[in-house]
Amino acid sequence: MIKNILILNMTRMGDLVQSTPSIIGLSKQYPNASITLMVTSAFEEFSKKIPCVDKRVVFDINQLLNKEDKSKTLWIDVYKYLESLLFKLNGEKYDLIINLSHSKLSALMISYLNIKNMRGFGCDENGDRITLDPWMQYFGIEPFNRELNPFNLVEIFTRSAGAAPEETPIKLLNNDIDMKSIAKIVEKDRLNDNDLLIGIQAGSSLEGRRWSPESFAQLADGLVENLDAKIVLLGVHSEKELAEKIILYSAHRENIIDLTGKTNIDQLTALVVRCSYIITNDTGTMHVAAALGTTIVGLFFAHAHPYETAPYSPGHLIFQARIPCAPCSYGVVCNNIVCIHKVNWEHLLLMIENHFIEGSWRSIDAVSNLSEVNIYETYIGYDHRLRLRPLIKNLLTLNDFFREIYSNHWMRFLGVVGPSQTSCYSIGDLLMVDYDCSSIIDLSKQLEVKSCALKDIIKIALQGICFADEIIFLCSEKTSTEITKIESLSNNIELLDQRINQIGLIHPEIKPIADIYIKRKENFQGSDTIQLSKETRNCYKILIEEGESLNDLLESVSKELKTAYFDNSIPQLAPLA
Repeated sequence: MIKNILILNMTRMGDLVQSTPSIIGLSKQYPNASITLMVTSAFEEFSKKIPCVDKRVVFDINQLLNKEDKSKTLWIDVYKYLESLLFKLNGEKYDLIINLSHSKLSALMISYLNIKNMRGFGCDENGDRITLDPWMQYFGIEPFNRELNPFNLVEIFTRSAGAAPEETPIKLLNNDIDMKSIAKIVEKDRLNDNDLLIGIQAGSSLEGRRWSPESFAQLADGLVENLDAKIVLLGVHSEKELAEKIILYSAHRENIIDLTGKTNIDQLTALVVRCSYIITNDTGTMHVAAALGTTIVGLFFAHAHPYETAPYSPGHLIFQARIPCAPCSYGVVCNNIVCIHKVNWEHLLLMIENHFIEGSWRSIDAVSNLSEVNIYETYIGYDHRLRLRPLIKNLLTLNDFFREIYSNHWMRFLGVVGPSQTSCYSIGDLLMVDYDCSSIIDLSKQLEVKSCALKDIIKIALQGICFADEIIFLCSEKTSTEITKIESLSNNIELLDQRINQIGLIHPEIKPIADIYIKRKENFQGSDTIQLSKETRNCYKILIEEGESLNDLLESVSKELKTAYFDNSIPQLAPLA
């Protein structure tokens, strides 16, 4: 019986908000259990907004670090602090631990606690990081296959916790105390209940993810002139200079309220609720707004990718450059961030004006022909998942095609908790509604090449099974000759794995199934040759099943799109949620 649950989330504010469906889901699974949340000291106050948490543990290693000169940090004090903290946690006798942090430190801490019922990232007895949960294994390969990922990180984390994201919305605690906390701001800046208040979060954790202050200023002026709006600038103290630039560039600075660095957590949440719209880069404030029900206009630049971190609720608008390098790969430092120049403030203004009048997002003439911009609306799809609906019907690309079939593929092979994910429409139907699929004829040759590559992987995996079976058979013999044969077969398996990896590198569209095969093998433990061979055999078996399934989807969806193209038929789907 699960009575005591520990959740580690030692990351940022946005990540904490995104973890709320996991926490709510766990509280539903184990209604009589006590849930403890571990956070860093920077977000201790914010963690009080997280629902369904009974206790909090604050991880404050920064108090022991000499920030000016790391060489003066007394590491013995750090060790003693960690030892004392972990000793206290051990005494709580947790039955289940969920690690939503992906740092090596959090994995080592879990290893020390030695709690058998663990989900998320952990360590084996040698200190190597392991990921036993299928959804966390997928999360481990996702950063290297971002353009093909169909899942919001909220969904990945929630499913890894064993919960159904469809039944556990993103949520924050908000009460009358929060609204009272902004009473002085309302009085000082003469805010009336009927004022159209629009929030702007111009900063972000990475400078490259920021739209220019000139663009924010021009948009703010347009909102003041056309909608008689009042603008409130939100952010932390370090973004004060950015706010000052927006005010400097604005022609209507008297209608801009600068609250950067002036709000606490209660005031921030209250202001977000008070705003009709929040216009923001990919930030923690964006996720706060999603949890509190405020309509978002999200700007995704550089590394930020809406398929990963779009606000996890329906009815929001997303802008992203549709250029080959967007989004940037993690670890890439771009010295020419062209993506921020592809999004025009006038287009945002027109879309917001139209939404303000009609109450819904739709494509308008001014944006319908933009070829270098993605404009998405978040919505709940027929498969009950949060999805991105393109408001500009661009030509279908290989990435678009594979992203959609991977949505179906991974839901089958990673395991689904909760309601059935079966859509009443085919993958081809969904693609034809969202994209101009006339490109399918040009894509057909490339899809045939990818199909051949999948079949090559299947052949390699079949050979791998034969090698694994032979090792298992030979392990019953103890002669030196058999040992030599076993070593040779093991080397052959390594060569097969190298070939699988190479095929993935040559064909990025099928790299995810090659990567997750390697990720599964990384979790092997122990030194028993027979057991390791059996596990290897099972990995090859799953790889074959995945390769065949993905290839079936590839061929069937391609055929469906080509048939529709020649018949000149596009499905008429019912209105989307």
